[in-house]
Amino acid sequence: MDQEINQQRIKNIGQMLMEMAAGNFAYRIPRTDYDDELEGLTLLVNWVAEEMRESIFHGGYLNPHYSYRYVIQSSYILDSNFTIKDVSADVPSLLGFDCDELLGKDFTEILTKKSALIWKAIKDEIVQHETYQITVLLEFFTFYKLLIPVYCSISSLWQKTEIIISSFSVVIDEVKGKESLLKELFSAEEQKIHNYLDVKSTQAVYDYVLANMDSTLPTLKELSKIFGTNEYKLKNGFRQLFKITIQQFYNNERLKRSQLLIKETKIPLKTIAVMAGFSTYPNFSRAFKIKFGYSPTKMERR
Repeated sequence: MDQEINQQRIKNIGQMLMEMAAGNFAYRIPRTDYDDELEGLTLLVNWVAEEMRESIFHGGYLNPHYSYRYVIQSSYILDSNFTIKDVSADVPSLLGFDCDELLGKDFTEILTKKSALIWKAIKDEIVQHETYQITVLLEFFTFYKLLIPVYCSISSLWQKTEIIISSFSVVIDEVKGKESLLKELFSAEEQKIHNYLDVKSTQAVYDYVLANMDSTLPTLKELSKIFGTNEYKLKNGFRQLFKITIQQFYNNERLKRSQLLIKETKIPLKTIAVMAGFSTYPNFSRAFKIKFGYSPTKMERR
């Protein structure tokens, strides 16, 4: 039984990585009650997706072929028994289910356990009030067993028994006219920087550092050879784009990741130190305390 569960967990991680590779950082992997390496990996993948989504503000340097548009409005109409009576045209593509698979389902069946409890409380309120409206965060299950957390507006219809649930979700549109988009996003001074920096190499370095957090960071000279640029462009380009040096970014990401692992898992501290790329635990503990102001042993664990 455990083997089947672990296979599904690995499948979820693989599907999530495929979504991220396609430039979609809206999904999350469902958490379990396990405290093992797979759960730690799940936590890290979710965390990377969140970090990458925030990085979109760097104006196309990350995932430059795509642009995020909050344009899909998903709507569900429920009958008096809270089963799905109808859905908007975008719902099947968002969740991965066919319309026939959704119609007639209890709305709870496409929610996570946590959101199902929230929904149960909302249902009780709807039954007790003639008119009702609330906006709340709900997590939906997709066909591939990934999660989509979205804020939903839930309203009862006037003088009708139906309930309407609406939400806005992230979609990816291909960007046409990339140069014109960059000009809109950058100030005049930033545009000058863009003219002489090797943007593609700088982006590749950012992705490389995130993908190799467990390895020793190569020297600036080695990185410039790997990505076909010179040390000056690499050093100054990274600082201009991300407002931090490559070494500082590498150190910060290692420590942020280790802080998350300490808080959310029961993986031994010495193992987390190795996973964070530190050769000894004292070095890890010292760097952690400098960064956060307290030692790893002072953190409350899940």
